[in-house]
Amino acid sequence: MADTTYQPKVYRKQGGDVMVIAAGGQILVEPGGSVMGGNPTGAADYFVDLNVSATGDGSINSPFATIAEAITASNTSIGLTANRWWARRNRIFVMGDGIDEDLTVLPEKCDIIGCGSDLLPFPRIIGNHAFAAAAVGVRFINLGFNASATGDLMSFVAACHGLQILYCFMYPGTTSAKALKITDSAHVRLIGNEITVGAGNMAAIFGVGISIEGKDSIHDTVIAGNRITSTVGVAVVEATAAAMGSRIEDNYIRATGLTIDDKSDDFQVINNILISDAASDGSGADAVVDCNIQLAAGNRVTSSDHVNAPFPIQGTLA
Repeated sequence: MADTTYQPKVYRKQGGDVMVIAAGGQILVEPGGSVMGGNPTGAADYFVDLNVSATGDGSINSPFATIAEAITASNTSIGLTANRWWARRNRIFVMGDGIDEDLTVLPEKCDIIGCGSDLLPFPRIIGNHAFAAAAVGVRFINLGFNASATGDLMSFVAACHGLQILYCFMYPGTTSAKALKITDSAHVRLIGNEITVGAGNMAAIFGVGISIEGKDSIHDTVIAGNRITSTVGVAVVEATAAAMGSRIEDNYIRATGLTIDDKSDDFQVINNILISDAASDGSGADAVVDCNIQLAAGNRVTSSDHVNAPFPIQGTLA
């Protein structure tokens, strides 16, 4: 029989209590319960539940009702002199299915992580997000973004250095301009994202999947492992941009026009699968791919006049 007289030992220490479970013991968590682990950096965790009837204090048992509330709280705590968290990272966990919310403020040095479920296994934020001020070290992970109006789905001003968008899903409205517009921000990582069509119809696609803009600080940008369907896949807008050390690699891009339009001629273009409605001659300056062929290797192109052709090749495809 179980020893009902046994109680776990709890030691009071200056840094907090320590509970000791004897050999052979266990911690049993019943349905609905949880064991909470703290943020490994020692900074704060905040929780958002898009379905709560009233907002709370941001804890797991009393979550915020909106992401904006969590961002405000995170920016306050990460910047407090008393905390000295300047080199740590907060985390925001977003639960729920779909919510209408236009985000305008970024959380400094923070991860926003989707852990709810909508039609797909992540929460979906319905709106257009124009971030008016820069923040560094922001990461979006496993989130769905659904454009609710014309214009850009997500736009970032200059100096959002270290921005990472990882394994997110981006869905256009009826007429949407750009899925991602990122201006003059270095060390950006766009990895594993899905930029898709509206309701399975090529009539509803983004004008540009990913637009890298500005010319002063776009170096060390990595666009890798994404699945993009749009009019233009990836565009690097400025011809004089200093973008050496940047890569477009291992993407699948389905475009009605240019799959890659790198006006800087600085991006490495490596191992991409590129499909376009336009015609290609393999020159690196046609209607399907416009890039520096001296920095390109291992790509395949299917166009209106070629099927699964290597790009680049010696000479032309014609």
